[in-house]
Parts: sequence; C-alpha cells; structure tokens
Amino acid sequence: MRINELLEKLDMERCEDIRYIESFCELMEFEEEISEEVFFQLFKGIEFDTLKELADNYIEEIMTGIPDDCIDFYTFLSSYKRNLGGMMNYYIEESNINAAVGEVFRFREWYLMPDKVKCTDLETGSEFGSSICGSLILGRMERLAMGRYSFDFDDAMDFDYDDYEDYADRDLDWDDYGERDGDDSDITLIDRDNPVIDGEDYEDYGGSDFLQ
Repeated sequence: MRINELLEKLDMERCEDIRYIESFCELMEFEEEISEEVFFQLFKGIEFDTLKELADNYIEEIMTGIPDDCIDFYTFLSSYKRNLGGMMNYYIEESNINAAVGEVFRFREWYLMPDKVKCTDLETGSEFGSSICGSLILGRMERLAMGRYSFDFDDAMDFDYDDYEDYADRDLDWDDYGERDGDDSDITLIDRDNPVIDGEDYEDYGGSDFLQ
C-alpha cells in the first residue's frame, strides 16, 4: 500500500493531518497491513511533542476500556504508558524522532495482532480469539448492553518494554524533561483495593469506531 492510498483510506488529505487525534485513532485501529516505510512517511514532519501527546492520550483512552476485572492487564499497560513517556522524552533530548515513530509502529502491530486475547461469549458459551483492539471494542459493546463477554489478556502481556524502564522517571516532570525533586518511592500505578479502571463518561474523538 502506497502513502496516497493509505491517506485515502484514512480519509486524510495530507500526511500532516495525522496530528489530529481522530486521524491518529483511525491509523492505530486500521486493520490492513501498513509497511514500516509507509508508516514513517505518514509521520514525516510531525512535531515531536505532538507525537508524544497523541501516543499518551491514545493509550490513556485504551485503558478506560479495559474491563474492571482485568487488573493485571491494566497495570501492565499503565507501566508501559509511563515508560513510553519517559522514553519519548529521552528521544526528544536526542532529537531522534525516528526511534519514537518506530515504537508507535511496534505498538500498533502488537495491538492489532490476531488472537492475542481469549474471549468468551457468555450468552452462547462460544470461545474465540481476538486482537487487543477487537476485544476492547467488544467491551464497549457490552457496556451498551450489546452482548456479554469475558476476556483473558494473559497472552497479550508479551510486549517487551524492559529496555524503557531506565527512562520511566523522565516523564515525571514534562516541563524540564524528567528532572524531579524529592523521592518518588510512594508513586503507584493503581490502587488494588479500590481500582478505578474506567469511568462512566467516554470522550468521543469523532474518528474511530473504538472510541465511539
């Protein structure tokens, strides 16, 4: 698929439109294969802080759709989000936007990979595999009383980001790219006694089936 064809399928007039959250969401949930070369062309010229904000906001929205009983996967994605923010700040310092775009590409490949989540239709008892993206869409449908499902994300937690752990604390203070005062030993990702995974209100960014 060439860049012009991808732009047409994403209903974008030009590559610069990827800076809008609607277009970014469409890209992340577009199920057709996109080569890494074309993916990089799409982000050519985007501002670094814009890319960081898009990735951060999108993962945050994904997390609101994780079912309440899937705390381990929520914690997994929370940790990745924090580490990714720190890594983005590191690449900003290094002026290496290609590495950051490459990580967004890697995340999308994992997010859309088939059969990463074991799903069960509780009304029929049937079991089937789904991508992470697809399973979260089912979760949204369930909230609209359109079916009942259970999800097993164990096989989905194979996304390796150990190399980013050294960068995690760089995202504690965005204004000075990670310089912080004091001890952050009390920072936690989730209150396991009173987990708050999703709220009652969901933003509609307008361009994504997943976010509607």
